[in-house]
Amino acid sequence: MMVIRIFIVLLVLFTANTKVLAAEEPRAVIQALCDQLQEVMKRGPALGMKGRADFLRPVLAKAYDMMAMTRSTLGAKAAEKLSEEERSRLAAAYSRFSVATYADQFAAWDGERFVVGETAPAADGMRVVSTQIVPSSGAPTRIDYLMHEVAGSWKIVDVLFDGVISQVAVRRSEFIPIFRRDGLAALIALLDERSLALESR
Repeated sequence: MMVIRIFIVLLVLFTANTKVLAAEEPRAVIQALCDQLQEVMKRGPALGMKGRADFLRPVLAKAYDMMAMTRSTLGAKAAEKLSEEERSRLAAAYSRFSVATYADQFAAWDGERFVVGETAPAADGMRVVSTQIVPSSGAPTRIDYLMHEVAGSWKIVDVLFDGVISQVAVRRSEFIPIFRRDGLAALIALLDERSLALESR
């Protein structure tokens, strides 16, 4: 009986710890992302644009659900009309553009630090993790990460600047007219053109 009781206690503790870890996981993903962003900023000038892009590519692939972000940016109805191969091509172009944008924006460090806040529930089972980029002087910048769980991992599906400006919504307003007017190839070409322009800086 004593062995059974010990087993039950351990099972309860394991279940409780698992729930705590699951609740903390979105925040842990964002903390890891912020740590890597600060690292690339500190090494930024030495790495150069290509080095920063190479550093950030696996970091962003781990933190973001680029396929979901691409689908949201294009819009559900438009995305459903694409084949799996077309969606993959667009997601790859979107990923290249995102990596180039991050590598350009996080190019150097001037004493900034990242403060990762708590995780809050959002619609449809998603989570929001609030962060701040605190400069060495001046007001901090608030960035909220909207996340969902996919294949047992929490991934970013949108970024809210100042808590309200959706990155997905801003890009949707820009990219959908191009897609509707000129088609998928033109949208991919635009993303690649912008990526190359950032990479050449």
